[in-house]
Amino acid sequence: MNFARLKLRHLQCLVMVAQERNLVRAAKALALTQPAVSKTVAELEDIVGRQLLVRRRRGVELTPAAEVLVRHAVVALRGLRDGLSLALDQPEADQLRVAVGALPNMAANLLPAAVALLQVDAPALRVRVVSGTNAQLMTQLRQGEIDLVLGRIAQASAMADLAFELLYSEPLLLVARPGHPVAALRRPTLDALSAYPLMVPVSGTLIRHTVDAFLLAQGMAPPRSLVEATDTSFALGLLRCSDAVWFAPQGAVEGFLAGGELVRLPIDTSSTEGPVGMTMRRGSEPGEGARRLIEAIRSVLSRRAEARVSRPPPARQASRRQARRRSGPSAGTAGTRAA
Repeated sequence: MNFARLKLRHLQCLVMVAQERNLVRAAKALALTQPAVSKTVAELEDIVGRQLLVRRRRGVELTPAAEVLVRHAVVALRGLRDGLSLALDQPEADQLRVAVGALPNMAANLLPAAVALLQVDAPALRVRVVSGTNAQLMTQLRQGEIDLVLGRIAQASAMADLAFELLYSEPLLLVARPGHPVAALRRPTLDALSAYPLMVPVSGTLIRHTVDAFLLAQGMAPPRSLVEATDTSFALGLLRCSDAVWFAPQGAVEGFLAGGELVRLPIDTSSTEGPVGMTMRRGSEPGEGARRLIEAIRSVLSRRAEARVSRPPPARQASRRQARRRSGPSAGTAGTRAA
């Protein structure tokens, strides 16, 4: 191996390809062309004397040699960044930091609440939120680019060297804009959705497998119009201007349901329920920044649980409202007579 030929760009390129598992996406992230990325990887393979990538129809796979090299490259690049920060005497070099990968159900609900709590309890903590598919985030977690991942548990094949802590379970929901024709039906069936565009998670993701299994089990024919998306902003924009129906994680939409921006279609999707929690590297203690974020997440969940316990059931709330309406006029009349 000729170390004299090894350049920083070789390691940066390999790490990005390992994260994206796709040469085109890696090139876009690096602001390079795809041929330039291929050439850089080929140079690195020549330097180390090993094949690093296996080309597939839908992307690339890392060889065992590449997996080892990537792990060490990530450590080396991170050490170089930290060293540069210290050398330049930047004040933020000593600040607490945490990088967290968040799937849409966490990014729209629990994580913002936890970060808001952190801003009060630990205002100097710098938080970096990374989005992506489950597979992408797990790769970055394993390589040390992020400290933990929040969302549904990954497939068993992707959990090697990783540990999952369950926080709660949630189903996927079918949601649409207020006033959607299906929302007005008393007991709609899945067949009622066939006339409208159906928005689902992108192919290859864990929750897309859940959606496909649910539709197959229910005997629903493939919809005429299918939209694949994971971006919440796009999904909301499409629902606002069309009759599309979104198959979404509960955590990603419950705030919009509570605010009246979306409505849940009365179709039973309870069989899509799955575990949601935190994934971390097995056998390694989280850093101080990650530890504080984890404490904030648990605190938010504890407060919400206490609020649910203290809140009366919906039926009791309704009876109380009715009682107040009945007692209101008579109490006013009694007060007038007493006066």
